[in-house]
Amino acid sequence: MKVKIDKIFLYTNITIREERNKMKKFTVCLLIGAMAASMLTGCGSNGGSSDSSDSKADSSSETMTIMMNGSDSDAFMEGYRKIVDGFNESNEYGVKVEIQNVTNSDYKTKLTTMMASDSEPDIIFTWPLGYLENFVNGDKIVSLQKYLDEDEDWKNSFNGGILDPLTYDGEVYAIPTQQSTAIMYYNKAIFDKYGLEVPTTYDEYVQVCDTLKENGVTPVALASTADDAWLVSQYIQQLSDGIKGEDLFNSLKDGTGKWNDEGMVEAGKLFQEEVNKGYFEDGFTGVSREEAQLQFANGQTAMYFNGCWEISNLDKKENAAEAENISCFLMPAVNEEYAGVEVGSVDTSYAITKNCKNVDAAVALLKYMTNEESTSLLLYDYGRTPSTNFDIDNSKLTPLCADFINLLGDVKVQTPWFDRVDTDLGNEFNNTAIGIANGDDVQEAFDTLQSYAESKSK
Repeated sequence: MKVKIDKIFLYTNITIREERNKMKKFTVCLLIGAMAASMLTGCGSNGGSSDSSDSKADSSSETMTIMMNGSDSDAFMEGYRKIVDGFNESNEYGVKVEIQNVTNSDYKTKLTTMMASDSEPDIIFTWPLGYLENFVNGDKIVSLQKYLDEDEDWKNSFNGGILDPLTYDGEVYAIPTQQSTAIMYYNKAIFDKYGLEVPTTYDEYVQVCDTLKENGVTPVALASTADDAWLVSQYIQQLSDGIKGEDLFNSLKDGTGKWNDEGMVEAGKLFQEEVNKGYFEDGFTGVSREEAQLQFANGQTAMYFNGCWEISNLDKKENAAEAENISCFLMPAVNEEYAGVEVGSVDTSYAITKNCKNVDAAVALLKYMTNEESTSLLLYDYGRTPSTNFDIDNSKLTPLCADFINLLGDVKVQTPWFDRVDTDLGNEFNNTAIGIANGDDVQEAFDTLQSYAESKSK
């Protein structure tokens, strides 16, 4: 059986190019300072990165660098290395691309530091929306519009609307290699043991968690260290999506809504109730993403909240529960009328910086990364949901990936992570979420966040 993904579920009917003039603009110098100050992890001697490429440039070759968000422990990085190696062997420009791996926790700090010193690589991984806009406004990024216009086949290969979150003033500045959605993974064997069904309402979800707790099973693995704060805010955002839908998200995005809106406060309180009832692993506020993933993979928890990008890690994790025991579902909405409003957006996008000396070769790499051969490799071997439209052969998907692809039919609209919409304010939301996880008063926490948002707009 073959299926086709031919759209992305847009978070709004208004694209970036229509909204951009409504958003408050900051100078890039000030923004870089704020971003660096908000991330205290530091780069270390190597910035948490490792330079890697299986194909090394010889003395007669031009070397081009691409900075990727990921570590050697991320299974999908193997797929991107294979693609880069294939380009190195076949491109007509005589270019050899070298990969710089940077871990997720270090990426933003390292990139903003490099941007400030004008030492950024030729090609960079980027998040969409407000994050990339900062660098576009600073004239750090090459517009790709003319290259798309000159190659209609390439431009038309992308799923409908998927380039909009990377478009500013009518021009595309980055190319996505996948799209992502927040999902809940679950262990089918544990569910079967206790006679549990996949919940379709929030009340059913609570009942599942209560039953697991009664039987001595930790319901959910959730990472919430300082580096993984976005996962906690993702959980609260998903609850808010199911309480008030996309209207609440859009009002916060365009500044007409308030962070202490009753919908956000209710979401925070529900999350804190779950924390107090012991739905998450012991000491979860000190558990990293890797540790939470391993606990779930080893059968120590029944569920694991993260995103579809974890599919390859769970499929390939050594010593994990058998892969066929792992499936996934969309977090049920608190109010059923908002079912299908899910946290998600375009993902693993790449932009060409103004430092690049061979833009044509860099564009050729982006085309290579998004051709059917490359996207098929990422999908079938690493569970990366494609950004381009082509017939998908279900027989080549892993069971877990097939389950996720089937879930996409239930997604009606996506709301991107707030730290992609506005980096500074989004990071404050992440910090607020961690505070709530640690017991801060929910109303006071969102009142403080709203005050911060108002101080920014002055």
